[in-house]
Amino acid sequence: MMDLSLLGCRLRLGERLQRGQKIRVILERIGSEESVQVDVPGEVVWSRLEGLSHQVGIRFLKEAPDIEALLNARY
Repeated sequence: MMDLSLLGCRLRLGERLQRGQKIRVILERIGSEESVQVDVPGEVVWSRLEGLSHQVGIRFLKEAPDIEALLNARY
């Protein structure tokens, strides 16, 4: 993952995803005493080749309040 917000994220992947493709994004905070896992449906809004990897922009299809906990986490 390269970027994360309450509305979506940007991922670096080893494969190309099609614009409009529906996916599940599973986010997990590791390396702390308190673990948080978020499973949220998303849709690919853009996809491009960057060097040897693909970057994709994902729009979350529902609110996931636990994402805020990930954004505010201290490591």
